[in-house]
Amino acid sequence: MTGSYIINSPRQQVWEAMNDPQILKQAIPRCDEAIRHSDTEFTAVFSFKLGFIKPQLKSLITISDINAPSSYVMTAEGQGKIAGLAKGKANVVLIEKDECTTVLEFQASGDMQGTIADMASKLVTKTAQKLADDFFEKFDEVVSNQK
Repeated sequence: MTGSYIINSPRQQVWEAMNDPQILKQAIPRCDEAIRHSDTEFTAVFSFKLGFIKPQLKSLITISDINAPSSYVMTAEGQGKIAGLAKGKANVVLIEKDECTTVLEFQASGDMQGTIADMASKLVTKTAQKLADDFFEKFDEVVSNQK
């Protein structure tokens, strides 16, 4: 999955927000918890709708290959009773469009086991894209309102 989103804030502000679990908590749909463990690790607990089920995932998110304020790699490993196991990796790049606007681009891949993997892959892909779109729309709103 790939995506490109306009964030109506300067790149440095977007970078700081992308590394702040409390801001991410506000932007992640149905996120119940976001806890920082270190500068490169945090845990997030969230639920999402996948067809007729609403699984909850507890994910350990790790940031690596950091090139501040331009890019990093985000790796997530999540587990849930209904959801099973989910692993994902995203290359995130922030491009300064102008002094007040940032383009956020990402390339993501993932692997699933358990109930999620048993669902039709088309539904999983559609749900992942919707979650990404909802997240970046809310993220832009949260970060833009911090000015």
